[in-house]
Amino acid sequence: MNEKTYSTPLGKIHYWVHLISPDGVTLVFLPGLTADHRLFEKQIVYFEGKYNVLVWDAPGHAASWPFAFAFDLMDKARWLDGILEQEGITKPVIVGQSMGGYVGQAYAQTYHEKLKGFVSIDSAPLQRKYMTKPELWLLKRMEPVYRYYPWKALLKSGTKGVALSEYG
Repeated sequence: MNEKTYSTPLGKIHYWVHLISPDGVTLVFLPGLTADHRLFEKQIVYFEGKYNVLVWDAPGHAASWPFAFAFDLMDKARWLDGILEQEGITKPVIVGQSMGGYVGQAYAQTYHEKLKGFVSIDSAPLQRKYMTKPELWLLKRMEPVYRYYPWKALLKSGTKGVALSEYG
């Protein structure tokens, strides 16, 4: 895997890519909130050499830090498209975990003609028709929760909540 960067007005996004052929199917792995590219390291090892693979550290995460927090989901989708264009990738299959799945949905909404496939892991649908009024009410109030939750505590609780092995 080759580490590369994509520059935005708010900071640099770091990503890792291995291309067999830019015209072939590319598995684009997008980790969720608090996770970084290592989330998909076992999948990368398995698929590298069989498919093109790309994984990023989302804006504000790990190697993509520092990054100004003045962006939204559609900005992430636009930057992802810029990365894919920068690499000449024409057949992306997005594999998004949690927040990465939301980015994948935003990408699918905006660049549906480019997307070849989408796999969502632990992400709910973004469209309002799939959400109840209480869920929408809660979602609109989550920013302060994450803003005041200590980052290291969030990392630990998030991992303990989903990991089933020592490796996890």
